Amino acid sequence: MSMSKRFRAALLATASPLIISAPIAFAQDSVVLPAGANTEPNSGATQLSGTGFTITIDGDETPTADPTVSSAPEAAGSVVRRQDLALSEADLRVTFDGLNVKRRLDLTILNEDPAEPGQTLRVQSQMNYPAFVKRAEVRLLELSPSGQVRTVQVIPINPNAATSFVVPDVEDLALVHRVYDARGRYDETTPRPLFTGPDAVEIDEVTDLAVEEGTSSLNRQRIPIFGGAVTVYGDNVPPGARVQTLGEDIKPDPSGAFVLQRILPPGDQPVAVEVVGTGQDQYLERNVTIPSNEWFYTGTADLTFGWRAGNPTTPSGEPLPDTYQTGRIAGYAKGRTSSGWTITASVDTGEDDLDDLFRDFDKKDPQDALLRAARENAYPTFGDDSTLEEGAPTDGKFYLKAEKNGNHVLWGNFKSSVDGSTYLRNERLLYGGQGVYRSAEQTARGEARVAVEAYAASPDRLPGREVFQGTGGSVFFLRRQDITVGSETLTVQIRDADTGRVLETRTLVEGRDYDVNYIQGVVILAEPLTSRTGDSVVVTRPGGENDVFLVANYEFTPVASDIDGLSFGGRAETWVTDDLRLGVTGLVEQTDLADQTALGADLRYQLGDNSYVGVEYAETEGPGFGSSVSSTGGLVVTTINTAGVRDGTGRAVDFDVQLDLEELGSKVPGNVSAYYQDRTAGFSTLDYETTVDEELWGFAFSVEPSERVALSFAYDDFSDAAGKSVREGEFVLSYRPTAKGTWDLGVEHLERNTPGGPADENGERTDIALRYTHEASDTLTWYAFGQVTANRSGGLRKNDRAGVGVSYQFAPNWTFDGEVSEGSLGTAGAATLTYQSDGYDKSYIGYRLEPGRDFSGVNLKGRDRGTWVMGGQRRLTEDVDVFAENRYDLFGQHRAQTSAYGVEYRANEQLTFSGSYEFGRIDDGPDDFDRNALSFGVRYNDEDRLSAAFKTEYRFDDGTIGGVDRGQEVIFLTGDVRYKIDDNQRLLFSAEYADTDTDNSSILSGTYADATLGYAYRPVNNDKLNLLFKYRYLYDMIGQEIDGTEQTGPRQRSHVASVDLAYDLNQRWTLGAKFGGRYTRSSPDATTPLQSNNAWLGVLNARYHLTHKWDILVEARRLEAQQAEFSETAFLTAAYRHVGNNFKVGVGYNFGEFSDDLTDLTADDKGVFVNLIAKF
Repeated sequence: MSMSKRFRAALLATASPLIISAPIAFAQDSVVLPAGANTEPNSGATQLSGTGFTITIDGDETPTADPTVSSAPEAAGSVVRRQDLALSEADLRVTFDGLNVKRRLDLTILNEDPAEPGQTLRVQSQMNYPAFVKRAEVRLLELSPSGQVRTVQVIPINPNAATSFVVPDVEDLALVHRVYDARGRYDETTPRPLFTGPDAVEIDEVTDLAVEEGTSSLNRQRIPIFGGAVTVYGDNVPPGARVQTLGEDIKPDPSGAFVLQRILPPGDQPVAVEVVGTGQDQYLERNVTIPSNEWFYTGTADLTFGWRAGNPTTPSGEPLPDTYQTGRIAGYAKGRTSSGWTITASVDTGEDDLDDLFRDFDKKDPQDALLRAARENAYPTFGDDSTLEEGAPTDGKFYLKAEKNGNHVLWGNFKSSVDGSTYLRNERLLYGGQGVYRSAEQTARGEARVAVEAYAASPDRLPGREVFQGTGGSVFFLRRQDITVGSETLTVQIRDADTGRVLETRTLVEGRDYDVNYIQGVVILAEPLTSRTGDSVVVTRPGGENDVFLVANYEFTPVASDIDGLSFGGRAETWVTDDLRLGVTGLVEQTDLADQTALGADLRYQLGDNSYVGVEYAETEGPGFGSSVSSTGGLVVTTINTAGVRDGTGRAVDFDVQLDLEELGSKVPGNVSAYYQDRTAGFSTLDYETTVDEELWGFAFSVEPSERVALSFAYDDFSDAAGKSVREGEFVLSYRPTAKGTWDLGVEHLERNTPGGPADENGERTDIALRYTHEASDTLTWYAFGQVTANRSGGLRKNDRAGVGVSYQFAPNWTFDGEVSEGSLGTAGAATLTYQSDGYDKSYIGYRLEPGRDFSGVNLKGRDRGTWVMGGQRRLTEDVDVFAENRYDLFGQHRAQTSAYGVEYRANEQLTFSGSYEFGRIDDGPDDFDRNALSFGVRYNDEDRLSAAFKTEYRFDDGTIGGVDRGQEVIFLTGDVRYKIDDNQRLLFSAEYADTDTDNSSILSGTYADATLGYAYRPVNNDKLNLLFKYRYLYDMIGQEIDGTEQTGPRQRSHVASVDLAYDLNQRWTLGAKFGGRYTRSSPDATTPLQSNNAWLGVLNARYHLTHKWDILVEARRLEAQQAEFSETAFLTAAYRHVGNNFKVGVGYNFGEFSDDLTDLTADDKGVFVNLIAKF
């Protein structure tokens, strides 16, 4: 197989990362570095001739006529050199790319058209670590609405190969790719629904396999991967030729280029590369040594000790000490030990007094690493095409992560993922400590024998939780804007409509299942989300027996509150035997807004893959955070206050049984399940808010005594302390007289008691229903049903109903699904027309009417006329993709509309335009509300010279909801340009702009603009002259938050410019110059007028390299601070002595009272200083 151009570019476009904490070496720094170790494989000592030496050029011995110079056995280094030359002449390269390449595992569908039941589906394995895999398989899973997963079929497959199978006639079928190592440990992908359509992949005409794109959908990682990446790539391979290497058959692209990367174990690895199919076949082999350990590290320690002269004072007149000691320690390291641990560490104390350097070492820094780089006036570009890589994300002074085989300990930023319990889970983006351990020993089913995850953090953000009932559309508006990037966790939950019991939870994957606009707070799902689901022979709720919700958890920073407290917790579980698991979970939130402790313990006895018995106990103490719920996609939101109370405790019990009869030895297929839940008032978690004591229990069974007959029975019982109760039982008999027809007879008895509720929510009723389903063909299925109420008492209304439905693929790519019924509760109907092309295009239009529908926060006035949804996506040309969706909700007097439009235009390979528009409208009598969100972006990248990206976001809300004015107007603009003028010069520009007029609930009102221009002149061939330039404009009429508290910084309008240059006169003399200017008007708050605060600084210096161990610096400085009426010309001299390659000591005298830092307003720098610098 071969790799796409996009993946090839991603592998080969590797630029040197700029490590934030790393010291920067300038042209005037001179050190002597020891010679590094030989990177060629040491396959044996070089054999010398009798004269004691052998001369080789490019691997060949030098010809000589001297008979006294005898020939010698060939040197190992000569062999390697000749291999490199042979590969180079063939435009082939074999490289070792380090030990930190991530594993990839994916499963690709090769069919051009979606495969239906009974048709053959062809899939392909894709991975980059086949050397560690013993066997692989594709698992077909049935995902039931109850959350139970049943393995339908297991198909063997070879790594990076393809296989095919006949699709079984099973609903909700998903594919999982699983690979095993020699000890039975396995990795697997995220379950992928089968009927989502084929992948848009390029198929190799010779191998009939997909071109490798470098994608990965890994969900579980248990195979230890210890080794390094070897990449084979080449250019100008003759047309028609193929390349065979690393066990793969590769087809180069039309230009003759290819790339392949695989992870190999440590040691000497012979890599053969063979080009075949041109009549002039080539075979070359290169030995590559994969080391067992590898390290990259850099760091600096800069300490200054000074003695002040002239009795200095603070700006307020207070005397300063005669001495001072300041310093900064910064460093970064990442590497792999020989025992398999990967260590990543960074530290940056910032410049401070030595007494305070390590104080509050674990405390959050209000500015993250990127902002610290700007605070230190780092130049936007250093002219070396380096990129910024956040390899150690932390909000504090240090970061540490040690990981091995999926286990790790970490201090820094992380996303907690505590789950495995029915009641207790946590999904937050935090700063603090985290530990994850999974034992190497595992059960027969591949589960780690012991698993522990724990964390402790000091959050500076609050969690947001929003619950959206499905609308039939795919666009949802979050309550808050400008949410924390990457903090979201989106899940789809199916809940019992009467009791709220969570029946199924599925976590969505960003980029595949949804996209989110973090600034606008808009979520767009890949597929529309219906409001109800779940079929039943007896129709109690037309449209579906269960409710469908989108649950969004994310982090945000409040605009007017100080977050103070801790967040810690974790989960530990152990499989005592292969079948018995014990688990404990603990979660603690200690903030002023929500002080809660949650504890739980659970037991699970696994009787088979699909059979188990589970018991869980949990309790919560304290209020928790609460949530919000919306039935309109976020246009109308109802806040759900937390059920937890301060100093109050709620508890919950869960008992769950699932039995697969065939697994337990029965010859009759079937399932048996039962549950019991008891929750007391005050119990509050992410999924449950219990305001009164409640008890739920139920059981169900289904059996198929023959191929024609099936029986099922289910009973659910709910009651609470307020007197509400719901008891419902249903019996269904199914009979299949022919292969195409099925009769279903159902009987359901319902008892409902709602104290204080409407009369039609109290009483008893028995319904009898009959349904006939006919599968006329693979493309047509129709059904008809009817039901009557046989017995009724109390206020419950009759439930007579009759209707028909159909699912019909009436043409290739076209499908119609519809149902219409009439009954005592009202008219019900649903119709959807869908077009799905063989490729990208998809269109749909649908209508849904559900009698008895209700909205959170909205009372029905008038007649419910249902919901219309229409939308789709289309590739108009090879360069233009469009997306659109409109949803109209006609809930009586309440009218709501949600629209979304998007377009992407690829003008050429370098230039792309994108735009989107989201619109929401509510018309509800006294309330009239409009929401508009507009985005426009453009990207340009020619890879060689220019890369640019600009984006505009506009949000306009107008109107009232619930009598409250919700108007706001927000404009955001961002831009970034990087231009390579030539090999010696670089230009960079970035800008941000925000103009907001809001109620300050989500985003502060005001205007903010920040623009930066950077230039660098760094000659490649003659580096005598080096020049750096920076200009920054800052307009801040908001006053950004300080330390994440209610206090805001000063308002300001500033121009800041600086230029820094160095010129080498010769090997000994270097001249330098620096100029910096600040033109600023600022005020501490909105009530104080802006005041000028201008200053400029000029510096000239000369460095004399006396020897390679001594440097002498002479510097002249001029500072003008206009409004402070301060001006001074001063001189500084210093001498530095290099001690070895990693340390130097300097002593100097500053004849002036100021430093070269324009932000230093204290005139206290006159005097002697000693500077100690260590670097490595």
